[in-house]
Amino acid sequence: MLLCQAFVGICTILFLLFIYIAVDPLDLLKKSVTIFIDNYFRYHQNIFEKSSQLNMIKYYDLTTLDIQQAIVHDIPKHKKKDFSITPTFSAKESELSTSLKDFFKESIIKALGRDRAFKIIYNAKSNSPIHKCVNSILTTEDRFVFQSKDIGQHLFNIQKGNNASGILFILKCDLSEHKVCVIMKLERDDGARLTMNEVTKSFDISEVKDLMLTSKTKVFKIAMLVNRDNYGIDFDGDIMDFQINIKERKELSSFFIDDFLGCLPYRDPKVTTQNFYNLTSVFIKTSIPDKIKQAKYLQDLNSYLQRNINILNPKEFSDEYLITSFEQDEYKAFLKTKDFDFKSFAKDLSLIKSKVEKFMVSFKNGISILGSKGTFENNVKLEELKNGDHQATVISQINKVK
Repeated sequence: MLLCQAFVGICTILFLLFIYIAVDPLDLLKKSVTIFIDNYFRYHQNIFEKSSQLNMIKYYDLTTLDIQQAIVHDIPKHKKKDFSITPTFSAKESELSTSLKDFFKESIIKALGRDRAFKIIYNAKSNSPIHKCVNSILTTEDRFVFQSKDIGQHLFNIQKGNNASGILFILKCDLSEHKVCVIMKLERDDGARLTMNEVTKSFDISEVKDLMLTSKTKVFKIAMLVNRDNYGIDFDGDIMDFQINIKERKELSSFFIDDFLGCLPYRDPKVTTQNFYNLTSVFIKTSIPDKIKQAKYLQDLNSYLQRNINILNPKEFSDEYLITSFEQDEYKAFLKTKDFDFKSFAKDLSLIKSKVEKFMVSFKNGISILGSKGTFENNVKLEELKNGDHQATVISQINKVK
């Protein structure tokens, strides 16, 4: 064994001696340093690239929006299954001046920047062709006009007699170095008409601008759809529907979102928080017969939402505030029927802030008691009397009489 080790050692020394004689030591040192530096920078470049991948763009900057292509289609009002009336499609893209680009860019930014705008995702169960059409627009150079017509035909096909006639405006844009598709629908008065340019076989976009600036367009809806992989996000776009007031509605569904786009609201923190508040309130009011307990649970809900925490969880609320296991099970089942996940989500009170900061109890005799910021729970005592009436006791000094 020792003999073998000695033999290996001698061979190693002879090999190093050979290298030393055959190669200039200074040159060997230079090469070694060069290899070391090269490997060092490759190593750190690899770390940087991995770090960049982990820190992909988690959003897109709407101010970088650059409109590249635009087309307008006229979608008339018609009764369901009455196809004697047909939509009027532009055969070519519409011409865009710099001023028109700036106008529509500003309109898009203003609309999608509103508090009432929210994120959407494609619904895998939907039969809407929008996902396929938009994907083709984003990934090809020559399918924009063709796919825009398919989008317009889809809108026409699913419209019913109660859907107003409208102008469908489709844009292909650059946004933070990637392609996006913007779909706008303007519902116009019957007297408002678009003029087809017989030479270009397209509608004049300046007329769309004029309609948007007058009262001839009642409302408009705008959706921006993206390839989520380009931005490192887990949703498919943003929407602003001026017919939906998400501060009032308990469910975010509409003809434009569900049937036309084939989308669902993304669990945006502000929307999810609002849904949690609305659904939990409905459960308490409809499933808890005891009025005193109802009042307590609604106060508890407001208190829970105002706690100094950034994450909310229906299970946490249920475990901490709902007294019986039966109520907890019923609450979980209720949320399941509403497709609301029984798991944590980020808190954002921006849509319900004014609601959770105040609490009011109204009595059948016309008397109401209003409290704010937890003052109700600490200063008002509610009791049920033997005859079924309820008694409220307020112990405090009178501050003001109006």
